Amino acid sequence: GIITTGLELWQGEECAKSYFRQRMWGTMTMVQNVMLNTRCWLKHMALNHSTGLDQDNIKLRAAQGFEAADYVVGGYWVWSKLIENLADIGYDPGMMHMAGYDWRLPCQLLEERDQFFSRLAAQIELMRAKTGEKAAVVSHSMGGQVILFFLQVSHTPPPLPPASRRN
Repeated sequence: GIITTGLELWQGEECAKSYFRQRMWGTMTMVQNVMLNTRCWLKHMALNHSTGLDQDNIKLRAAQGFEAADYVVGGYWVWSKLIENLADIGYDPGMMHMAGYDWRLPCQLLEERDQFFSRLAAQIELMRAKTGEKAAVVSHSMGGQVILFFLQVSHTPPPLPPASRRN
């Protein structure tokens, strides 16, 4: 979510080129960017007002893996204690997944741009196939709304084809 998921720079303007794959949100790099070049940082964090997606020539993407949300600015733990406790009872990376997402986007655009919900469904099915167990989904704050959307759309039957293509 807003506090926990870091956003990495994958493409940017000249003022941010030295920050490729570094966090524009969620770390001390962010604080440095805000202090040294506020205008550049704001431009990279902002979305296109018309499309709700990235601005031209700018790509910020959610950090992936456990590092996406284990700690936040200054080393404050967010999910790290839960990850550690699950490891203590036998879980490993093949049995857990941290689904970092771009919290700036509405759910529909998360799927359109990043295939977030399709990838999440595939990851859950992969873990279920490996373990033979049901999956438990844990979310927090805004992630609760994201997971609610996922559960709603993952149980929605696909739309019927137009009447002209039905048998």
